[in-house]
Amino acid sequence: MDQKTIRRVVLSMLILVGILAACGAEPTTNVELNKPATTQLPVPADSSELIVGELGQTLDDFISEDNPLFSGSVLVAEDGEILLSKGYNYANWELKAPNSALTKYRISSITKPFTATMVMMLAERGLLNLDERMCTYLPNCPMHWQEITILNLLNHTSGVPEYTTLLGAREQSRDPHNVSDLIDIFRNEALLFPPGETFQYSNSNFILLGAIIEQVTREPYAHFLEKAILNPLDIEDTGMDYATEILKNRAAGYQIQGRALVNAPYLDMSNAYATAGMYSTVGDLFAFDQALYSNQLLNQEEQEMMYSPHPAADGSGEDYGFGWQLADRDGHRRVGHSGGINGFRVFWGRYPDDRVTIILLSNIETEDIEKLVDGLERIVFNQE
Repeated sequence: MDQKTIRRVVLSMLILVGILAACGAEPTTNVELNKPATTQLPVPADSSELIVGELGQTLDDFISEDNPLFSGSVLVAEDGEILLSKGYNYANWELKAPNSALTKYRISSITKPFTATMVMMLAERGLLNLDERMCTYLPNCPMHWQEITILNLLNHTSGVPEYTTLLGAREQSRDPHNVSDLIDIFRNEALLFPPGETFQYSNSNFILLGAIIEQVTREPYAHFLEKAILNPLDIEDTGMDYATEILKNRAAGYQIQGRALVNAPYLDMSNAYATAGMYSTVGDLFAFDQALYSNQLLNQEEQEMMYSPHPAADGSGEDYGFGWQLADRDGHRRVGHSGGINGFRVFWGRYPDDRVTIILLSNIETEDIEKLVDGLERIVFNQE
């Protein structure tokens, strides 16, 4: 073993020992967590780990050597070929169970592209109209919702307030809620602005879209998700996250408080529903990604509607389509979604003009994944 490798191993051991020791100490600062090192973990035999070619190795080195404290799984692909698919650090830090490409994470707002795709599938089949008022499809609408369209929900121009920030929402989130319960949380709240006037991101919009999917299809959201997307694509490691289910390869969720790694607060995932309630793996998200490229689920016209801005009357919302965040990364068009939920931070970026995909799923909610995304983009697009 050469001197460079010895130094990396020693540094890695010191840092990991420091983190675990900090879990029993008073939180201070997390500055010392950023020292470079290499984390070597045992790889499960069925991990589906892939590191392909020089580019794949460069991507892996960037994560494992330059960002050794990243805890999660990463997949990077180009032209449909996976360059890197691998887990880093632990799915369960207490049991030392390593992350792998098969680890299941809560994917937070990456649920929204699934919901938006199902809405567009129903529109393509003529079962709903995006320009119609949502109350056409949703019974017992209050009067102040009468002017809201399906389109307003998809692009966050409805004016419906964010239900997760309302008084008492945090306490209620520990208990299970059905769809009607969730809508009742914000049903009587006044609109923040007239529908279509401006853009304001609100998870409430996708709660309502989930309810509309159920009304139109006459089946639960989870069942239509399986029928419309998961089963046709043979996706088996993705679904709605239920706390009572025994789920193989499920990652535990954490936060960093000061220098201490702590368990994330409990959240009953029924509260996240069609806006952020799913779990998945990097491989399953890649399968969904590729199905969109091949028009297996939606034709190109409906997809381009999802991936295009539909700004509000005041011009806001240029960086959001229908359930997809939009960006330009140094000349490379990106559509995707990021998100965070108790114990998890996630990112899925699609670069359709380059046929590149970058997926990061982390089981540390306070992980700075934007820095990692930026670094991976620079490597893939030869901007280093």
